[in-house]
Amino acid sequence: MTIVLQSTVATSLGVQQLATAFTPAFSHLRILRNLIIPMPPGCAVPTARIDAVIVCETGVYLFEIKAWRNAFVYRKKFAEAPPRWFLRLNGCTRAREVKDPAWQGGRKTTQLRALLLDDLRLQYFVLLPCEGVELEGVMPAAVITQQDLPYIARLVRNNGRTARNYPLLDAQAVDRTVQRLLDIQGDLSIETHLQNCRDRSERAPLGWPAAGGLDVMGATGAVGVPGMQ
Repeated sequence: MTIVLQSTVATSLGVQQLATAFTPAFSHLRILRNLIIPMPPGCAVPTARIDAVIVCETGVYLFEIKAWRNAFVYRKKFAEAPPRWFLRLNGCTRAREVKDPAWQGGRKTTQLRALLLDDLRLQYFVLLPCEGVELEGVMPAAVITQQDLPYIARLVRNNGRTARNYPLLDAQAVDRTVQRLLDIQGDLSIETHLQNCRDRSERAPLGWPAAGGLDVMGATGAVGVPGMQ
Protein backbone atom coordinates (compact mmCIF):
# COMPACT_ATOMS: atom_id res chain seq x y z
CA MET A 1 0.00 0.00 0.00
CA THR A 2 1.52 3.31 -1.11
CA ILE A 3 0.97 6.77 0.31
CA VAL A 4 1.73 8.74 -2.88
CA LEU A 5 0.97 7.95 -6.52
CA GLN A 6 3.16 9.16 -9.35
CA SER A 7 2.29 12.83 -9.83
CA THR A 8 1.42 12.48 -13.53
CA VAL A 9 -0.97 9.60 -12.78
CA ALA A 10 -2.74 11.59 -10.07
CA THR A 11 -3.01 14.65 -12.30
CA SER A 12 -4.55 12.61 -15.12
CA LEU A 13 -6.99 11.05 -12.67
CA GLY A 14 -7.90 14.44 -11.22
CA VAL A 15 -8.48 15.98 -14.65
CA GLN A 16 -10.77 13.10 -15.60
CA GLN A 17 -12.76 13.59 -12.42
CA LEU A 18 -13.01 17.34 -13.01
CA ALA A 19 -14.30 16.82 -16.53
CA THR A 20 -16.87 14.29 -15.35
CA ALA A 21 -18.14 16.59 -12.58
CA PHE A 22 -18.10 19.94 -14.37
CA THR A 23 -19.30 18.98 -17.86
CA PRO A 24 -22.96 18.43 -16.80
CA ALA A 25 -22.99 21.80 -15.03
CA PHE A 26 -21.69 23.96 -17.90
CA SER A 27 -22.55 24.02 -21.59
CA HIS A 28 -19.09 25.28 -22.55
CA LEU A 29 -15.90 24.79 -20.59
CA ARG A 30 -12.23 24.33 -21.25
CA ILE A 31 -9.65 22.52 -19.15
CA LEU A 32 -5.94 23.35 -19.19
CA ARG A 33 -3.55 20.86 -17.69
CA ASN A 34 -0.10 21.79 -16.34
CA LEU A 35 -0.21 25.51 -17.06
CA ILE A 36 3.16 27.17 -16.42
CA ILE A 37 3.12 30.79 -15.24
CA PRO A 38 5.92 33.23 -14.38
CA MET A 39 6.31 34.12 -10.73
CA PRO A 40 7.32 37.54 -9.35
CA PRO A 41 10.99 38.51 -9.15
CA GLY A 42 12.66 37.22 -6.02
CA CYS A 43 10.75 33.92 -5.84
CA ALA A 44 12.93 30.87 -5.18
CA VAL A 45 11.53 29.27 -8.34
CA PRO A 46 10.77 31.78 -11.15
CA THR A 47 7.93 29.67 -12.57
CA ALA A 48 4.99 27.74 -11.13
CA ARG A 49 2.91 24.84 -12.41
CA ILE A 50 -0.87 24.86 -12.01
CA ASP A 51 -2.06 21.27 -12.29
CA ALA A 52 -5.48 22.01 -13.80
CA VAL A 53 -7.40 25.14 -14.76
CA ILE A 54 -11.11 25.15 -15.60
CA VAL A 55 -12.46 28.09 -17.57
CA CYS A 56 -16.25 28.19 -17.74
CA GLU A 57 -19.28 30.47 -17.64
CA THR A 58 -18.68 31.67 -14.09
CA GLY A 59 -14.92 32.21 -14.19
CA VAL A 60 -11.54 30.57 -13.76
CA TYR A 61 -10.94 27.78 -11.25
CA LEU A 62 -7.47 26.52 -10.35
CA PHE A 63 -6.80 23.06 -8.96
CA GLU A 64 -3.71 21.98 -7.07
CA ILE A 65 -3.86 18.18 -7.44
CA LYS A 66 -2.10 16.05 -4.82
CA ALA A 67 -1.12 12.43 -5.37
CA TRP A 68 -1.76 11.32 -1.77
CA ARG A 69 -3.63 8.04 -1.28
CA ASN A 70 -4.48 5.48 1.42
CA ALA A 71 -3.78 8.03 4.12
CA PHE A 72 -5.25 10.35 6.69
CA VAL A 73 -4.54 14.01 5.94
CA TYR A 74 -4.47 16.42 8.84
CA ARG A 75 -2.83 19.63 9.96
CA LYS A 76 -1.60 21.10 13.20
CA LYS A 77 -2.24 24.75 14.00
CA PHE A 78 0.11 26.99 15.94
CA ALA A 79 -0.55 30.34 17.53
CA GLU A 80 2.29 32.24 15.86
CA ALA A 81 3.28 30.02 12.96
CA PRO A 82 1.66 28.67 9.80
CA PRO A 83 -0.15 25.32 10.10
CA ARG A 84 1.84 22.18 9.35
CA TRP A 85 0.37 19.39 7.21
CA PHE A 86 0.84 15.66 7.72
CA LEU A 87 -0.01 12.35 6.07
CA ARG A 88 -0.48 9.17 8.09
CA LEU A 89 -0.74 5.89 6.21
CA ASN A 90 -3.87 3.88 7.03
CA GLY A 91 -3.10 1.50 9.87
CA CYS A 92 0.07 3.32 10.93
CA THR A 93 0.77 5.59 13.88
CA ARG A 94 3.68 7.55 12.41
CA ALA A 95 3.08 10.46 10.03
CA ARG A 96 5.15 12.32 7.51
CA GLU A 97 5.08 16.09 7.05
CA VAL A 98 4.19 17.54 3.62
CA LYS A 99 4.09 21.01 2.12
CA ASP A 100 0.98 23.07 2.81
CA PRO A 101 -1.10 22.62 -0.39
CA ALA A 102 -3.44 25.49 0.46
CA TRP A 103 -0.48 27.86 0.65
CA GLN A 104 0.89 26.52 -2.63
CA GLY A 105 -2.44 27.05 -4.39
CA GLY A 106 -2.96 30.46 -2.82
CA ARG A 107 0.34 31.94 -3.94
CA LYS A 108 -0.21 30.78 -7.53
CA THR A 109 -3.73 32.23 -7.48
CA THR A 110 -2.44 35.57 -6.21
CA GLN A 111 0.13 35.73 -9.00
CA LEU A 112 -2.33 34.72 -11.73
CA ARG A 113 -4.86 37.27 -10.46
CA ALA A 114 -2.24 39.97 -11.03
CA LEU A 115 -1.79 38.77 -14.63
CA LEU A 116 -5.49 38.50 -15.56
CA LEU A 117 -8.28 41.05 -15.95
CA ASP A 118 -9.87 42.28 -12.73
CA ASP A 119 -13.40 41.37 -13.85
CA LEU A 120 -12.72 37.62 -13.86
CA ARG A 121 -13.76 35.42 -10.96
CA LEU A 122 -10.68 33.46 -9.88
CA GLN A 123 -10.80 30.72 -7.25
CA TYR A 124 -8.59 27.79 -6.29
CA PHE A 125 -9.07 24.35 -4.78
CA VAL A 126 -6.81 21.57 -3.57
CA LEU A 127 -8.09 18.32 -5.10
CA LEU A 128 -7.23 14.93 -3.57
CA PRO A 129 -8.41 12.55 -6.33
CA CYS A 130 -6.95 9.24 -5.16
CA GLU A 131 -8.60 6.42 -3.26
CA GLY A 132 -8.36 5.94 0.48
CA VAL A 133 -7.86 9.60 1.42
CA GLU A 134 -9.58 10.86 4.55
CA LEU A 135 -9.48 14.38 5.95
CA GLU A 136 -9.12 14.71 9.70
CA GLY A 137 -10.12 17.74 11.74
CA VAL A 138 -11.15 21.14 10.39
CA MET A 139 -9.76 21.70 6.90
CA PRO A 140 -9.93 24.80 4.67
CA ALA A 141 -13.04 24.76 2.47
CA ALA A 142 -10.78 24.76 -0.60
CA VAL A 143 -9.47 21.26 0.20
CA ILE A 144 -11.73 18.72 -1.52
CA THR A 145 -11.84 15.06 -2.49
CA GLN A 146 -13.35 13.27 -5.47
CA GLN A 147 -16.65 12.86 -3.60
CA ASP A 148 -16.95 16.65 -3.25
CA LEU A 149 -16.58 17.44 -6.96
CA PRO A 150 -20.25 17.19 -8.10
CA TYR A 151 -21.27 19.50 -5.26
CA ILE A 152 -18.42 21.93 -6.02
CA ALA A 153 -19.41 22.07 -9.70
CA ARG A 154 -23.00 22.93 -8.80
CA LEU A 155 -21.84 25.40 -6.17
CA VAL A 156 -19.60 27.41 -8.49
CA ARG A 157 -22.33 27.38 -11.16
CA ASN A 158 -25.08 28.58 -8.82
CA ASN A 159 -22.92 31.11 -6.96
CA GLY A 160 -21.61 32.52 -10.21
CA ARG A 161 -25.07 32.92 -11.69
CA THR A 162 -26.63 34.57 -8.64
CA ALA A 163 -23.73 36.85 -7.67
CA ARG A 164 -23.32 40.07 -9.65
CA ASN A 165 -19.69 40.77 -8.76
CA TYR A 166 -18.39 39.30 -12.03
CA PRO A 167 -19.93 39.02 -15.52
CA LEU A 168 -20.82 35.59 -16.89
CA LEU A 169 -18.70 34.36 -19.79
CA ASP A 170 -20.23 33.20 -23.05
CA ALA A 171 -18.46 30.65 -25.25
CA GLN A 172 -16.38 33.30 -27.01
CA ALA A 173 -15.32 34.87 -23.70
CA VAL A 174 -14.32 31.44 -22.37
CA ASP A 175 -12.14 30.87 -25.42
CA ARG A 176 -10.60 34.35 -25.14
CA THR A 177 -9.76 33.69 -21.49
CA VAL A 178 -8.11 30.39 -22.39
CA GLN A 179 -6.05 32.20 -25.01
CA ARG A 180 -5.07 34.81 -22.43
CA LEU A 181 -3.83 32.05 -20.11
CA LEU A 182 -1.81 30.51 -22.94
CA ASP A 183 -0.37 33.94 -23.74
CA ILE A 184 0.68 34.31 -20.10
CA GLN A 185 2.46 30.97 -20.36
CA GLY A 186 4.08 32.09 -23.61
CA ASP A 187 7.15 30.04 -24.44
CA LEU A 188 7.48 28.70 -20.90
CA SER A 189 7.54 24.91 -21.01
CA ILE A 190 7.30 22.11 -18.49
CA GLU A 191 10.96 21.38 -19.21
CA THR A 192 11.87 24.97 -18.30
CA HIS A 193 9.88 24.72 -15.08
CA LEU A 194 11.46 21.40 -14.12
CA GLN A 195 14.92 22.84 -14.74
CA ASN A 196 14.03 25.78 -12.51
CA CYS A 197 12.99 23.29 -9.83
CA ARG A 198 16.23 21.35 -10.20
CA ASP A 199 18.22 24.57 -9.88
CA ARG A 200 16.28 25.36 -6.70
CA SER A 201 16.97 21.86 -5.37
CA GLU A 202 20.69 22.34 -5.87
CA ARG A 203 20.57 25.46 -3.73
CA ALA A 204 18.31 24.02 -1.01
CA PRO A 205 17.03 20.55 -0.01
CA LEU A 206 13.41 21.26 -0.89
CA GLY A 207 12.24 20.88 -4.49
CA TRP A 208 8.90 20.50 -6.29
CA PRO A 209 7.84 17.19 -7.83
CA ALA A 210 7.98 16.67 -11.58
CA ALA A 211 4.90 16.64 -13.78
CA GLY A 212 3.78 16.02 -17.35
CA GLY A 213 3.28 18.47 -20.22
CA LEU A 214 0.49 20.90 -21.01
CA ASP A 215 -2.79 19.62 -22.41
CA VAL A 216 -5.65 21.81 -23.59
CA MET A 217 -8.98 20.00 -23.26
CA GLY A 218 -12.26 20.82 -24.92
CA ALA A 219 -15.77 21.34 -23.66
CA THR A 220 -16.66 17.76 -22.93
CA GLY A 221 -13.93 16.55 -20.67
CA ALA A 222 -10.69 14.62 -20.49
CA VAL A 223 -9.08 11.48 -21.79
CA GLY A 224 -11.49 8.58 -21.45
CA VAL A 225 -14.61 10.77 -21.37
CA PRO A 226 -16.93 10.38 -24.38
CA GLY A 227 -16.97 13.42 -26.63
CA MET A 228 -13.46 14.48 -25.72
CA GLN A 229 -11.84 16.65 -28.41
